[in-house]
Amino acid sequence: MRHTAYILRNAALIALTAIVATGCFKKVTTETTVIVKSLVETVSGGERTPSEGVVVYAYYTKGETWTIASYNDALNKIVTSTETDECLTEPDVEGEPYDKFETGCYTALPLKKPAMIVVVEPQTRMYAYMFKQLAAENLPQTYLTVIFNSWKDKAYTEGSKEGYKWYVFPPAPSEEGNEGNGSDNGTDDSGEVNQ
Repeated sequence: MRHTAYILRNAALIALTAIVATGCFKKVTTETTVIVKSLVETVSGGERTPSEGVVVYAYYTKGETWTIASYNDALNKIVTSTETDECLTEPDVEGEPYDKFETGCYTALPLKKPAMIVVVEPQTRMYAYMFKQLAAENLPQTYLTVIFNSWKDKAYTEGSKEGYKWYVFPPAPSEEGNEGNGSDNGTDDSGEVNQ
């Protein structure tokens, strides 16, 4: 009887060890498809309408030492190093329309690692970027929203959590030859981006 109990106990331990070991080797990934929702607000506190025709792309930059010098640079997918003035002109990832929802203001952007995400809103001639940190494990989709407040005449930040903070730039003048607004140089206590 003792021998049978001993065998059953050991068999149970072996089975439990196999189950735990199998769980430990499950594939863990931080890859995700970021779904960007973009909205426009034309007056303070007004209705937020879906953006149409936004351009979304990302660079796998190493840290937050990159910026965008102007609306034209954002539209032409040019980001600039704040340390070396090096420019990148070929995004690592470009967004595609995400048609799962009824409105056309969603863009899907598959990311494999932390990235600088850029959203360009052509109707208002505005742009925004964030340095997205991929922390969630085995999360196939991550949802982000950016609101373009076209009534603001200064750059501002939206969101407070690191990895989810947008730097948003006001409408660029439409005159020929005008490059628009400058790059981000930080923010003051009000959330406004200093120029």
